[in-house]
Formats: sequence, C-alpha cells, structure tokens
Amino acid sequence: MIDISTVSIAIASAGVLAGVIYYIVEIRHQSRLRQTESMIRLSPWFNMSAREVQEAITQVCSIEYENYDDYLARYSEKPEHMMLKILGNYFEGIGILVYRKLVEADIVYDFWGDIIQSSWEKIKPLIVDMRKDSGDLNMFQYWEYLYEQMKRRKQKLQPTA
Repeated sequence: MIDISTVSIAIASAGVLAGVIYYIVEIRHQSRLRQTESMIRLSPWFNMSAREVQEAITQVCSIEYENYDDYLARYSEKPEHMMLKILGNYFEGIGILVYRKLVEADIVYDFWGDIIQSSWEKIKPLIVDMRKDSGDLNMFQYWEYLYEQMKRRKQKLQPTA
C-alpha cells in the first residue's frame, strides 16, 4: 500500500524533473537568441534601411547582360555591381539565419519569397561565373540555399491541380 510520504516524494521528484527540463529548454532558447543577435550585429547589411534594400533590389533586377564578360564590361565599375554585392550579402545573411534555424523560412517567405526567387534567377548565371572567376565556389551559397527554400515553400503553398 502506498502511503502519503511516498506520494509526496513522487510529486516532489516530478516537480524537480519538470524544473530541470524547463531550465534546459530555456538555456537552449537563450543560446539561439544570442546567436541570432550576434549574426545581426556582425553583419553590416542587416543595418541597411528599407530604402537602401529597395534600391539594391531595383538596381540588381534592372541589370541586363548576355554573359559574364558582357556584365563585367557594362557594370564592373558602376553602382549596379556594388548593389549586386550588397544585395547578395544581405540575402546571404538571411540565408545563414534560415540555414541555422535561427529564423523560420516561412517568415522569410512571407516577407521576401518572390523577391529572393526572382533576383536569384536573374543573377544566378553571374554568380556561377563569379565563383569560377574568384575560385570561391561557396560564394553566395546561403543566398542559393535561401532561394531553394523559398522555391520549396512556394511549391508547397500552391494548390495542386
């Protein structure tokens, strides 16, 4: 037969266990918040104003080129080239946050889905050649990852016919 002291010990033990589990979850949450804050502080592109981001998007999406050499001839010393790097670094940062699961991809999709997709598709051939030219095969890899995530989200949300 179970007496009152045994029941109270079981209840107290369950309470301690629940407290330990809560503490572990809270520590993990605080760690994720610190990581996100560190990323935002370390990336100067997250400090751009909405107007600066919009200007970069507009200029990058207005770029016209036939191939990488044509792009370099037209834009290498012009604002469009700098805006491509700025926008790329901005989306690269968001891609890192999504990759590390510090920001949910669904939230990013709600804000940026179509813009991320259209801008990446517009300049992907440039990035492929930039990677070869610079020898940095990982250049803008998280922007590309972000593009893939946005593409998946869009397909998931589209009704099937």
